Amino acid sequence: MTIRVLHIFAPNFRQRFGGPVFNWQLYFSKWDDPSIEHLVLDTEAGRVLPAKEAFDFDISGPQKISGQSERWTWAVRLLRGLRKFANQYDLIHFHLIWWGSLLAANWASRRSIPTIYESVLLDSDTPGAIGREHFGRLKLYYLHKFLKILAISDGIAEDYLDYGFSPTQVHMQMNALDTDLFKPLVDPDARYRLRQSFNLPPDALVLLFTGSIIYRKGVDLLIEAFLKVAPKAPDLFLWLVGPKDQSENPSMDESFVKLMQNKVADAGLSDRVRFQGLIADRHILAQAYQAADIFIFSSRKEGLPNVVLEAMACGLPVVVSDLPGLKNVIKPNDNGIVVPIENIQALAQQIQDLAENPDKAWMIGQNAHTYIQARHAFAAWQKNIAGYYHQLVRSVNHL
Repeated sequence: MTIRVLHIFAPNFRQRFGGPVFNWQLYFSKWDDPSIEHLVLDTEAGRVLPAKEAFDFDISGPQKISGQSERWTWAVRLLRGLRKFANQYDLIHFHLIWWGSLLAANWASRRSIPTIYESVLLDSDTPGAIGREHFGRLKLYYLHKFLKILAISDGIAEDYLDYGFSPTQVHMQMNALDTDLFKPLVDPDARYRLRQSFNLPPDALVLLFTGSIIYRKGVDLLIEAFLKVAPKAPDLFLWLVGPKDQSENPSMDESFVKLMQNKVADAGLSDRVRFQGLIADRHILAQAYQAADIFIFSSRKEGLPNVVLEAMACGLPVVVSDLPGLKNVIKPNDNGIVVPIENIQALAQQIQDLAENPDKAWMIGQNAHTYIQARHAFAAWQKNIAGYYHQLVRSVNHL
């Protein structure tokens, strides 16, 4: 039996920066299980497309955020499309929690059409945060209309359970990675060549951060920690890779970026800190990990940060804040280092410790790579999610 899964993304998903789009572009491109047919509802074009065709694009142009009027227009088109193409799918997999998604879940529930909502960001698209929003109680009422919640981390799953969702309704499955792309370098001379291509100091100890240069990601904490360590480690270099202005991500607070740049300049360290900007090409991003020595991620709030998994896959030792989404990923002092959220002194100490103990850093990086190969390879993820789709459709058919 072939299950036809209809995926619902934002109307501007081809111009939308974010993990879910990157993740599913990978999943659709590598999928080879014929028992699942992935489809995407293109609400703007008013048609259903094979997922590989819908996601055959490069995120390289300007990013776009939908306003309120566009969201309501999308909601109308979504409901119209779900009705029009009802005979072309067996299950609906939602990737966003706008009002249109909530209303569509209610519509599908009344027609016994199975629905999944994939929740990716703790304290943002989870019940704890939604309940604090305007009309939060009403949103939570409709959120319960989804037959299943797919949580990408234990922390997200626990949030749903804490707010009355049943254990049978919530399913936790972490993201997969392209481990053929994100992997350690084999040739020791390759790192030198990569550093030349990125114009990085060839002999520096490169600390890498990837993600938007925003407050939530804790970039201010990382910079403060770097300023503490830099005088003691003259070969340390901080490389910040990710959107830094609104041309790369429309939601960027450019004043925050400017504040960070000024802080570095005031410390006289502008030549040792680079604000790279967005690297949209995944192959080049993988090379950025391979060119670095240590990965730092001091975020204040996340679901399951893919960038941490990517860095681990490339064999980098990672220093991360104590995020709920990583509690079953990082084994402290084995495959990564964990520091308390917003603790700049602890972050600085761990950076200095790894800088001074290269053998320890190498061991942690090797353990990280081994962990990712065992737990986040695509083949195992595909088998698990395909089984979940089949189980879900069978359970509805047996009602």
